[in-house]
Amino acid sequence: MPQFALRLWPGAKRVLRIAYSVSCLLLVAACNRATPSPTAVLPPPPTSLPVLQTTPLPTPLPTPTAGPRTFTIGLPTAPGTLDPAQAVDESALLVTRHLYEGLTAYAPGTTRPVPALAEAWEVSADGLTWTFHLRSNARFSDGAPLTAQAAALNFERWLNRTPPGDYAFWRLMFGGFANQADENGAPLSLVAKAEARDERTVVLTLTRPDASLPNTLAMPSFALVNPAAFAGKDFGAPPARANSAGTGPFILYNWASENIIHLARNPNYWGAPPAPDELVFKVIPDDTQRLLAVQVGEIEGMARVNPQDYAADGNHDARLEFDPPLNVLYLGFNQAREPWQNLDCRLAVAHALDKQRYVQQFFPGDGELAVAMQPPAVWGYAAPPADRPHDPAQAVEHWNVCRSAVEFLPRSVTLYVPPVPRSYLPDPAGLGLALQTDISTTLGINVEVASPDWQTRWLPDVHAGRADLFVLGWSGVNGDPDSFLCPLFCGQEGAFNSDQLGQPVPPDPELAQLLASARATTDPAQREALYAQAHARLFEVVPAIPLAHRKTAWAFRADVTGYLPSPIESVFFSLVVGD
Repeated sequence: MPQFALRLWPGAKRVLRIAYSVSCLLLVAACNRATPSPTAVLPPPPTSLPVLQTTPLPTPLPTPTAGPRTFTIGLPTAPGTLDPAQAVDESALLVTRHLYEGLTAYAPGTTRPVPALAEAWEVSADGLTWTFHLRSNARFSDGAPLTAQAAALNFERWLNRTPPGDYAFWRLMFGGFANQADENGAPLSLVAKAEARDERTVVLTLTRPDASLPNTLAMPSFALVNPAAFAGKDFGAPPARANSAGTGPFILYNWASENIIHLARNPNYWGAPPAPDELVFKVIPDDTQRLLAVQVGEIEGMARVNPQDYAADGNHDARLEFDPPLNVLYLGFNQAREPWQNLDCRLAVAHALDKQRYVQQFFPGDGELAVAMQPPAVWGYAAPPADRPHDPAQAVEHWNVCRSAVEFLPRSVTLYVPPVPRSYLPDPAGLGLALQTDISTTLGINVEVASPDWQTRWLPDVHAGRADLFVLGWSGVNGDPDSFLCPLFCGQEGAFNSDQLGQPVPPDPELAQLLASARATTDPAQREALYAQAHARLFEVVPAIPLAHRKTAWAFRADVTGYLPSPIESVFFSLVVGD
């Protein structure tokens, strides 16, 4: 794991983004819409629920055998809520991940789904019925056992928005809510109903197949909460001094101040106990002060360090650890515009680009060369045997074939480059100029860079298919390969291709069919094989050119160890102080 000393640059300003990349909350439509099954009628919620009783914490807390028992993590802002279903800011997602658990979880350091509160599950042949078997030894923090009825009530809550709320991640990942339908009358929600078959068995009925469900259920927004807690209108509101209502390795010890959130080890946790006895999340709004607090030992860690503070010399009281990337930066072709429907034209551009130089020049030590349209840490990744090299001679050969094959070759092409830095692209102006220079110089064509206003012009133009070429990035929120590939190449994205009426169509029908099959196939090994085929097809037909992946960095006190880098989440279950 790369490690650097940290040097504090006075006045450095940065935005701290913790745990999950939520910069791209775009509604992902289904790649493969099966004929919807009738929407089932959910049973009405109970008219009353018992009031959550808080259980006093053991006093004193257990004394650790070695090292400090308390670890403090610096946050830039206080969480807006500790209700995982309503959490959208990254501080909230980070804290709730330590209090609550879902039916599934991510295997440490990966994006693969593994059992959590569900110790096993199976799915019907048509992919519409998922049966989850709950573990018998999990309890909520008030001592109430986890039951299938409690799990079903959580799904009912999300589906029906009870109590009322935005439920942004449910809408993002599951498409909609109860009684909502599209223009054809098909239900928007992926989930039709949730039922408790018996005390430990909960059954989900879907409206269409979606094999990425285990990955989605591992997201912190879909952690299970004691129904007795969310019946209260103020559940999760700050500040609060009460036990949390989850099954996780920590419980909420105190939130008396919005700036200090104090968690303590859950003495009744069903799994292996975490290494720290206590976690404290401390709000330090100023970026410079937050990093200084790590260096002087006031706090043990902070996330998303500004690249200006990556310096390899200077203060050695803190160190960096990089998380694997969960994003891809790419150059896209609009095949509805001449000459990009021609493969040789796209290959000419691919060989004209010096991707290694871009990573070295425009990423401050946190970029990785991309050879596929998803990052390597996401399961289902399959890289080509070798990436296409920067080879101007091959580029010219392909361009000459392209010129002889197409009916119309425009005098100039427009390259859309973001007008402002993005999380996956720190220097859009620099990269745009480099792309413009490499393409125009190598192929002898005029390339005009367009960087209009992001919201009012850039995004509408690109998604409506008005760009010839465009630089954009993507993050897969749930860590499933479907969330990287299908939104771009299944025909939902007009930027890559459209018909004569301007409606989005897949840039490659064979690729779209592979991705639709992978989404509907529930066998993990078969899905993996289909994604390998999809990546091979992507490399062959070149609807886009992957350029780079960007990592993020945590700063820790130099004597703190045990943080496991992960592309999808940050957890502090194993933090210890080294020798």
